[in-house]
Amino acid sequence: MILVKETKLCELFLEVGRQQYSIAAMGNYFAKNEQEAWNSFVAALLSEDGNSAVKEIYQNLANAVAEYNKQGHPEVNIKIVYNYVIAKIIRSIFVEPLELKKNWYFVCRGGEIPNPGDFITVQIFQEPLVAVRQADGTIRIFLNVCTHRQSLIFEGHGCVGVDKSTLCPYHGWAFSIDGHCKNAPGANRGEFGADFDLKNYSLQEFEVKIDENQGIFVKLSENSHLKPESQPENHQNIGIEITNLLNSVSPGYADGETATLPEQIRFWLRIGYLEENIKQLIAESIPEGIRDSRQLRLESLIRELKQAILTVDSDGSTPELNDVVQRVYGSDEQEQIVGKSIEYPKIDLDGLEYSDSSQRRQALPIWIYGDAALFALEVEHLIKPTWQFVCHINEVPQPGNFTWLDIVGERAFVIRTANGELFAGKLQDVTQRGSYPKFGLPNYGLEPIDIDIFYGFIFIRFTWEGSRLADSWYLPGLLEPYQLENMQPIGGTGRYDINVEVDYKLLWENFLEDYHFPMMHKGLTRRFGVSSDCEGINGMIIPMRDPASPNLTPIERQYYDCAKAIARHSWEHEQQLQDFAAENHALPETLCYSAFCSMSAQEEIPMPFSLSVFPEHVQTFSLVPAGPRESRFHVRSYGHTLNPDDTNSKAIEEARRANIQLLLESLHEDIRVNYICQDSVSSRLFEKIGVFSIAEFDVAKFQEAIRVKLPITSFQRKPL
Repeated sequence: MILVKETKLCELFLEVGRQQYSIAAMGNYFAKNEQEAWNSFVAALLSEDGNSAVKEIYQNLANAVAEYNKQGHPEVNIKIVYNYVIAKIIRSIFVEPLELKKNWYFVCRGGEIPNPGDFITVQIFQEPLVAVRQADGTIRIFLNVCTHRQSLIFEGHGCVGVDKSTLCPYHGWAFSIDGHCKNAPGANRGEFGADFDLKNYSLQEFEVKIDENQGIFVKLSENSHLKPESQPENHQNIGIEITNLLNSVSPGYADGETATLPEQIRFWLRIGYLEENIKQLIAESIPEGIRDSRQLRLESLIRELKQAILTVDSDGSTPELNDVVQRVYGSDEQEQIVGKSIEYPKIDLDGLEYSDSSQRRQALPIWIYGDAALFALEVEHLIKPTWQFVCHINEVPQPGNFTWLDIVGERAFVIRTANGELFAGKLQDVTQRGSYPKFGLPNYGLEPIDIDIFYGFIFIRFTWEGSRLADSWYLPGLLEPYQLENMQPIGGTGRYDINVEVDYKLLWENFLEDYHFPMMHKGLTRRFGVSSDCEGINGMIIPMRDPASPNLTPIERQYYDCAKAIARHSWEHEQQLQDFAAENHALPETLCYSAFCSMSAQEEIPMPFSLSVFPEHVQTFSLVPAGPRESRFHVRSYGHTLNPDDTNSKAIEEARRANIQLLLESLHEDIRVNYICQDSVSSRLFEKIGVFSIAEFDVAKFQEAIRVKLPITSFQRKPL
């Protein structure tokens, strides 16, 4: 009976997802053809009324949510789910620069920002803008995107002192109300190079007109010769409404939490949306010159569809989702396109070499973050050839034990065989997800894939070429004393997965540098001595502060005290070990007061995996790409088995518990800023001139690896 009810629920939300795509297609038409129609369209969405399509999707969603609440799930508010649905619609609508030249765009009224320093943020299609009242009373409008690493700078509606600066929430770059960059942390120490000049990093500015009713308008293209049209006094400010809507549904904008609606509902909606998107893309009449781009987008969307199905229905218990897959592959027309093997564009690596990352300071363009056609190429050239973390050997200790990893629409199994060896294979069809592995069949009915073990951690990859982990790991000698092979998984709060609607490359760049720590992670900087120079050993090993900061929170104080209680040597000996590590790239014994992060050499294997080693436990952190703008944090904790008779065991256990909680809090801080960045990179007007500091050395190496493996990413504008 429960299964029947879940199947019905699934069908209800799938239908809403299909309608969601159809309404987005309608919105795209209005956005590109008539500004007033676009404004009316958004107003209808926001009011849940106004036209039959909006009324229908709201009513269907209300029915689905009511049915969901009836079945004993934690109650969900229809408004929360509806806001998410319409925010996804608005985020899917893009207007290119050539289309933006058709109009002046209403921003706000002068009375909304009456005083010097007052600002208000608005969204014009995918362009985040901020209007700021200057000291002389004039209004200036800027693209609200930091010229360093594409984060939104201003949030909401507020006031900045005319003599003060607004700090980018990501890395703390400071901008005055006239848009000029006033400070970049580390610049005065030469960490951006001798030729770095703050004057080159001002915010992009646009022309402003103010009409007789104090209506403020912006021109987003130099080619626009139209005059701004006066707005009625009671006209709904669509740009501000859109900004408020996006902020209300983005995890982290307001409260730092992970999701505003149950994951099950989110994925059901996403599956319906993707199914309709694929159906319409197949039906489109595509000019000969861009068919390869359509084929790549189809491949990307189908992978994301399969990944969503695997995530929300891992045991195959909802037949409706198998029907979705069959419909995607169903008709003859669809089979001609979807079933056709893709001829991936050849990536010419001849003549391309790694440049010195310290010299490659300019960042890759923003169009690469979240592009569906590019993601299909990334799967082939970046993701499939890269080792992906699955589990520890002690999570599959006995013959017959198995686990799996879902990634880019594939399910990869790791199985302990009857003779004690480890075998890796993948499902040949997503519809088989509920019936594998079949241990009686050759290779368990799976397609064999590559497997490797590094210090007890198991990795798989979908190609058979390339270096082994031991050959590409950065400074593996630091791990030797920790006996990681003997560790056991820490369950409960030490093991979790979080799905986020952000490109995995954005997320991984965040975790490759500690330049953002002082601005974003106040707790980490209270606990550890974070250096601005993350190159080499000094960036990998982070000492705990001694003496402790007087501003520690209770949970931070608990961790500090527990770590000190389990000390096996003095702080002086700790420093000697750090010096030894810097000189020898290895350790003779474990560090006790320090934490460090170990990962692959990014220029060789741009692998989104890190192993964080703390005095009391280790945490593996991996990013699982799921689609162009869908990723999964895969976090696991491990530690040595505690002896109940050991006087240190209680302190170790309490230290683990406190640190796991603190690390989760830090992760939520990262989630927040990356949702902000994902919105920023949707801009079609932003001309990225971002530059890397010394503290972003590994980000530069990661981007260099992407550029070498996918030279197409060097284009400033999207070529696909």
